[in-house]
Amino acid sequence: MPHSSKLQFILNKLNELNPNKIELKLDRVLRLSNDLGNPHKKLKNVITVTGTNGKGSTAFYLKEILMNHGYTVSLFQSPFLYDFLSRFLINNKPLEEETFINHVIEVDKANNNQPITFFEYITCIAFLAFSNANADFNIMETGLGGKFDSTNVDYTNLKTQILTPISMDHKDFLGDTLKEITHNKCGIIKENSNVIIGKQSNEVLKFIDEELKKIKIKKHIFSEDFNVHQENNRMIYQDDDGLLDLDLPSMKGSFQIDNAAVAIKAAKTLIKLDNNKTSNAIKSTKLEGRIQHITEGKLLTYIHEDTNTLIIDGGHNEHAGKSLAQYLEKIKGKKSIYLVFSMLTSKDLKAYLSNFSSLVTEIKCFKLRENFYETKDIISCAKSLGIHANPNQNAREAIAQLAIQDPNGIIVVCGSLYSAGSVLELN
Repeated sequence: MPHSSKLQFILNKLNELNPNKIELKLDRVLRLSNDLGNPHKKLKNVITVTGTNGKGSTAFYLKEILMNHGYTVSLFQSPFLYDFLSRFLINNKPLEEETFINHVIEVDKANNNQPITFFEYITCIAFLAFSNANADFNIMETGLGGKFDSTNVDYTNLKTQILTPISMDHKDFLGDTLKEITHNKCGIIKENSNVIIGKQSNEVLKFIDEELKKIKIKKHIFSEDFNVHQENNRMIYQDDDGLLDLDLPSMKGSFQIDNAAVAIKAAKTLIKLDNNKTSNAIKSTKLEGRIQHITEGKLLTYIHEDTNTLIIDGGHNEHAGKSLAQYLEKIKGKKSIYLVFSMLTSKDLKAYLSNFSSLVTEIKCFKLRENFYETKDIISCAKSLGIHANPNQNAREAIAQLAIQDPNGIIVVCGSLYSAGSVLELN
């Protein structure tokens, strides 16, 4: 959705707030929220969602479960694909442009030209918007890390916290070991709350246990306290209370039942679940840019609609690449797979692409913008992995070329949520 010229002007100005080097700390956001009257303390039933992979999907499953049971829900998501106002969802509707602009005026006045970052600024807008909305539940998805993330404030009514799968990412800010990253992610966990721990490696589980052993919390651990499996084309969730027999998620990827199970366990710490309402919520949850098959829109004019398959995925780390590769392996049959690829320089290019070394026929790469890898660097990395790669000016050109080259091929736009967003906006 193209932004209005007025909104785009404001967003451009807000983006100038970012310092040259991101400095992770909480004093600025706490100071600004305090000057706004501490709207974050007025939020009812707060749920925080932290981790490396599956944060967005898990938050959306939880939102749908709560709404299907008749509750109102506000959700702050990070980042966004192409509609900035969708960062602030109130009962599934993005914040109104006029309301957002009024909040900008209020926040700007309270901040009074003091140092603040873009993410801290918009987090305070979320606090304002959600306190005014007065929803039954407020889901806050972290942006970067946990310990010093802007969402890690002193909520009065914090109910449940979720730790989705943790893996290597944002090494330049969170540390270059899994132990350091886990320490940072767990830094958001507060005492006297429920903590839902998603599917983790044994190594990460050990680190989480070390981080949380001195905190008075109720832990619910995937595979220990609750579990899920697929049986006869159904999703079977199980914990000490018994079984839930549910429709499978409509979102693609076998890992989505894990994300849904985490959301179900979180919901069970908040409300009493109805099987049919929960099933409908899981089936109806949709989130763009997560192994999304394009079945309508302008992009179909660039491919052979009846024979090509076009998929958009915003995953950008090794774990996300592995999940995408597993899904593609499952659906490829006798078709060839092609990647339309772009990636931020802050991401581990080789770790991501190594998942596709024996799977893809060719990579068409492009540079989305300034802080993305040069095409020559992507081509060099691909070559070291035995993958043929060529440069393109943009994703649209790459998609069109691949469709001409192979009318039966599976074309996958991947490597960055930002490039996924730009392509979905084209659509």
